[in-house]
Amino acid sequence: MAVVLAIPLGVSAQTGPPRVGFGEPMSSDVLARQPQTAGAVGDQQRHYFFKDAGREMPYRLYVPKGYNRNVKTPLVVALHGFGGNQDYFFAVAPNLPDLIDRHGFIFVAPMGYSIGGWYGAPLSIPGDRMREMMAAEGRTPPPAPPGPPPKADGIKHERALSERDVMNVIDLVRAEYNVDNDRTFLMGHSMGGLGAYFLGQKYASRWAAIAPMSGTMTHYDYSLDRLRKVPILVSAGSTEVLTSREARRQVEAMRQMGMTAEYAEIDGGTHMSMIAPTIPKTFEFFQMHARQ
Repeated sequence: MAVVLAIPLGVSAQTGPPRVGFGEPMSSDVLARQPQTAGAVGDQQRHYFFKDAGREMPYRLYVPKGYNRNVKTPLVVALHGFGGNQDYFFAVAPNLPDLIDRHGFIFVAPMGYSIGGWYGAPLSIPGDRMREMMAAEGRTPPPAPPGPPPKADGIKHERALSERDVMNVIDLVRAEYNVDNDRTFLMGHSMGGLGAYFLGQKYASRWAAIAPMSGTMTHYDYSLDRLRKVPILVSAGSTEVLTSREARRQVEAMRQMGMTAEYAEIDGGTHMSMIAPTIPKTFEFFQMHARQ
């Protein structure tokens, strides 16, 4: 059986809905007029013109205050959950800037094109399946989008743009800062956790480690064979009964394959409150690994 690393919930966790971090970003024309400074350190709202989408796209960037352009710096890429935006992790983890400074990571949170783009994951990962799991665990699922269900071609297009936005942002950060390509990490929560699995296996050679948070679902092929050389930290809240059960099974399967896999469970953690106490463990896990 997978070893459970029980982490107390702690007082720093966000237990209610955050005031910011969810919803669509500002319009493209307004976003394009927002100031940004190349090479800056600290907390930054950034944007770029996403040609394939024909619009300006935001991303949140935090560069540690001790950044030295002459020293290669590890990069953490963070994927938000369903309904979230580039501010998601900063909203649910108030101490995130301090953690980033302490560990010395560059931290970037792409928009992923939309609040529900799924980061390129195939149509076999539908939003309604996540809603079913949330309802079964007593959580309030996000409402289905208004109007008729989108057609398959439209969903595929949105997901392709979501994946491309993430990869574009990584390229932008690498071009501007001295990123250590052997210590580039991927994390994500909920929909972003599934995105971490999907982009993790698709671009496996890029990552030193990945960390899906509350993103393990049933009845899906995660292509684990492609992740054999990528250490993985899987986490969930203890109140997420189905998610935590599937996460344990996932970690056990990885270990049987000879993979480096750990499981962290937040005692009393809900789908959202598990995020803040998991991030410190995630950063510690990342610091232990370099690309193989």
